[in-house]
Amino acid sequence: MIANTERGLTCEAVAWTHQGSRLSHDEQHAFRYGVRERGTLIGFITADRARQHPSGARWKRSLKRDDRIEELEGDYQTVEEALATF
Repeated sequence: MIANTERGLTCEAVAWTHQGSRLSHDEQHAFRYGVRERGTLIGFITADRARQHPSGARWKRSLKRDDRIEELEGDYQTVEEALATF
């Protein structure tokens, strides 16, 4: 889990590249992270799956609003870099 304690944000891996289940321990192979603000899911950080992961992966952000997912501008080199922009 990655955290930004200033804003109460946490980021946890939620999917494998070949499975859709929650990760238990091996986050380095994740392609999607759920972003929570004080426990409430507010968005996702997702790898550009067109590139080979983990080397060369680019990360995108999206917000969860009213049960819809809204893609946000930006292209980040790391999950931490993307989390800092929420």
